[in-house]
Formats: sequence, C-alpha cells, structure tokens
Amino acid sequence: MNEGQNVIVKAVIYSVEKANPTLKSLLELHLKTTTGQGFELAYNDPQRFKDAVSKLFGEYSARLLEMLIISYFKEKAGLSEDVNSLEELVEYIKRIYR
Repeated sequence: MNEGQNVIVKAVIYSVEKANPTLKSLLELHLKTTTGQGFELAYNDPQRFKDAVSKLFGEYSARLLEMLIISYFKEKAGLSEDVNSLEELVEYIKRIYR
C-alpha cells in the first residue's frame, strides 16, 4: 500500500468509526465480498467505493460517510483546497504523494 492509499484508508476507518464503530467490520466485509478490495477501494476507485457503500447503507448514508472523510482531512490535515467529493480528495492526495 502506498502512502496516499494509507492516508485515505486511515481517514475512511476513522470516519466509519466516528459514524458507528460497529459498522466498520460490516462495511469491510461487504467491500471485500462485492469488490474484492477492502477500504483501499476508496483510493483505488472512489466512485466504486461510494457505490458499494450506497448499496449497503443507502445513498444518503454514503454521502454522509463521504462528507465525514472530507471533514477529517479539513480538521486533521488542514485541507485548504475546496474539495466536495471523494474523487476530488483522492486526486488532491495523489498530487501530494507523487
């Protein structure tokens, strides 16, 4: 796992645990079962990650998780760029860690 992936995975785990700690294992199992990847899918294919979360928890919950992940970066990393989606966040992280 590269550093950019690692940063996104940590943010996803933190955000899921913030929303509801009991959902972490459920989401990870769902991702591995349906996509063959775990939380790293958020970095590798953000849209597919959001689709998988949406299928499990619903569209609004998927958007809430996406906003929690973005909020994590704004709080913890001092993200100053205007980022409104997981895709934009991943592109930002890729620029930093290239």
